[in-house]
Amino acid sequence: MEWFYSLYPGLKHLHMTLIAASVGFFILRFVWLMAESPLLGRKWARIAPHALDTFLLLSGVLLCVAIAQYPGTSAWLTEKMIALVAYILLGVITFKLQRGKLFRTFAFLGALGWVYYMARLAMTKTPILLG
Repeated sequence: MEWFYSLYPGLKHLHMTLIAASVGFFILRFVWLMAESPLLGRKWARIAPHALDTFLLLSGVLLCVAIAQYPGTSAWLTEKMIALVAYILLGVITFKLQRGKLFRTFAFLGALGWVYYMARLAMTKTPILLG
């Protein structure tokens, strides 16, 4: 199992790269939504976020195993998962609910706020809600 722990730096960088790609694509899709671009309706643009986020989640699970910390036992990680659910819900609201542009913009900004909070938790390991 020692060999697995040696993979930590690579897993961490992969995870961070996938986060950047996922958030970057989320922002791009929002721009397309606001511009009413036909690119948003393309099949690859509908499938890519799910594939990207699947790999992101898998890399996160592997990191949990590598550092031997898990949601439910580690407060900062539990809080990060709660923030992830909030981010997903606001992302769904942003793209799926048929609301006006102002409403969608607030949902989008709220989602980015949760991304910032997850990044803060990952760097400081200091939870606010459950700490």
